[in-house]
Amino acid sequence: MAGASLLVYQLFVYSWVIKILGPLISSRIASTLSIFLLATFPFMTYLSGLSFALYSAAMTKSVLGITISTGMCLLQNNAVRQAKRGTANGISASALSFFKAIAPVGAGVLFSWAKKTSGCHLLPR
Repeated sequence: MAGASLLVYQLFVYSWVIKILGPLISSRIASTLSIFLLATFPFMTYLSGLSFALYSAAMTKSVLGITISTGMCLLQNNAVRQAKRGTANGISASALSFFKAIAPVGAGVLFSWAKKTSGCHLLPR
C-alpha cells in the first residue's frame, strides 16, 4: 500500500507541486517538514492508534524524501551542461552511496563516544 501511494504521489501530485513551487522551494519545504516529522517519531509511541500514526508518518517521510531527492536531481540537471550531465549524475550517485554506507559507522562511533563521555556537560543526558 505504501508503494502504491508513493507511485500515485510521484505520478500525479509531484508534478503539480513542482509547477507551483519549483524544485528549490519544494525541496526546502520538504527538508524542513522532514526534520520536524523525524523529531516527532519518538513521541508517537504514546499515541493510542500507533499503527495508523506510524504508518502515516512513515509514508509522509517517504513522500518528503521523494520530493527532496527528485528536486535536487532536477536542480543538478538544470545547473550542468548537457554534455556533462552523465558525469555530474555519476558523481552525485557515488557520493550518495558513499555517505549512505558510512553514515551508520559514523553514528555508531558518535553513540559510543557519547556513552563513554556521559559526564560531559556538552551532551544532553
